[in-house]
Order: sequence, then C-alpha cells, then structure tokens
Amino acid sequence: MRCSNQSRALGSAAKAIARTLGLAAALALMATLPALAAKPVKKVDSIWTHPNYASLGIESIALLPAVSYDNNVKNEKTIESMFAQSLRPAGYRWVTPAVAKEMIRAGMGGDSALSAVDLAILRQGRVDSVTARRLCRTLRAQAVMSVRVDLFERNEVAWNQSGKPSTTVQVKAGLVDSTGRLVWSASGSETGEGPYHEAGAPTVGVKMSDGETTPITGEGGAPSFNEVVTRLFTRWMKDFPARATNATGAASAPDSAR
Repeated sequence: MRCSNQSRALGSAAKAIARTLGLAAALALMATLPALAAKPVKKVDSIWTHPNYASLGIESIALLPAVSYDNNVKNEKTIESMFAQSLRPAGYRWVTPAVAKEMIRAGMGGDSALSAVDLAILRQGRVDSVTARRLCRTLRAQAVMSVRVDLFERNEVAWNQSGKPSTTVQVKAGLVDSTGRLVWSASGSETGEGPYHEAGAPTVGVKMSDGETTPITGEGGAPSFNEVVTRLFTRWMKDFPARATNATGAASAPDSAR
C-alpha cells in the first residue's frame, strides 16, 4: 500500500512539474510575440498618391528629362524610354522628355533653365512648387513628372572568383501638378541575380581590355538593365492612378505623342 501511495505521489509530482514547465514555455513564447510583431517588414518600394487624386482632373502630363547621380546620359535615356513606356497605358496625354527639353529651352531660358530643373530634381527628387507652375505653363500640361536615377550598376563575377553576378537599379519619381502640389511619388530599387558562378569554371575564350587578356567562361552573367528596370516599373504601375474616365464612363483615349 505504501508503495502504491508513493507511486501516486510521484505521478502527481511529475504531472505538476510538467504543467509548470508547460506554463513556463508558454509564458516564454508569449514574451517573444511582441518582439516578433514589432520586427519591421522590409519595404521594396515607397509609393504615395494624393488622397484626392481622382478629383484633381489631371489629363495631361509632361515627362521631364531624367537625371542621374553620375550624369550618365545613356542610363538616363534608358530610364526615360522605359518609364514612358510603362506609363503609357494609364491613358494620359503625354509630353515626351525630348519635346519637353526643347520647350524648356525655348520658353524658359535655354540650357541654363534646363540645368536649373535638373539640379532641383537631383536635390529633392522632384521640382519645387514654383518651378512646377512655370513648367506646366511652358509645357502646356497639367502636371510634370520627374525621374531621378540613384543607382544603376551591374556587378559581374571575375572568372577566378565564386559568387552570383547582379544588376541593381534604384529610382525616385515625383508628379507635381500645376498648382505646385505633389500628387504622386515613388521610390524603390530592384536587384536581379544571375546564376552562381564557380571559380575555376572551364574557359571558352579570352577578351582583350586595355592591353590585357581576361579568360571568358561559359557561366551566365548579370541580368540586363532592361530586365531589372521592367520589374521595378511594373510594380510601380500597379499603384499609378489611371486618367479619369469621361462622362460616359469609358476611359479617355491617350493622344498620340507630340
């Protein structure tokens, strides 16, 4: 009988310990939940639209020439072209960057006026309210869109190193209307990676650069800029407001490029 009582006592003690341990584990888990909830979620893009955009009646937009941190004209042209192509389905009447450049030169003071606009965009990612009003009058548009290229680089892996090649693009854009009011903005980046490159991979040839030869392997390279930029702008356009519909409810058709 005494053994039976001792067994029961031991069993009860074991259950009590288990319950205590279970409660302690639960309390420990609950203590970590606020920390997990507070962990910030990494944002790829930051996109903002004026809450009353639909009532502003914007139908025409001038796309200003793109600017870049390193004044790389080739990269600026790539961004201009691809951004304009991405925006086209929104249905606005567009003034292209090339036309905008000539109209600014003719109507606002030549190349010095262009330089002032570029400098403003480089400094703050968009034109200020006073400049926006002047630009809208000169370009005969209801809003102006600026684009700044903050990063545009392609990193290849050397033939004797291991790793993944990559291409990264970072861009900021801002839409300001004829009253000088910011009505839409976007900033973000996109990185594309190529296949893993193994050091010592078999070579398929050599290339000459600055009098030096470098082996060429059959490993894949970094993605093209067009591929990476397309992914970035495709995301942005999901949040870009389309031109307002007309009285019949049909979407207004875009005018041909000027």
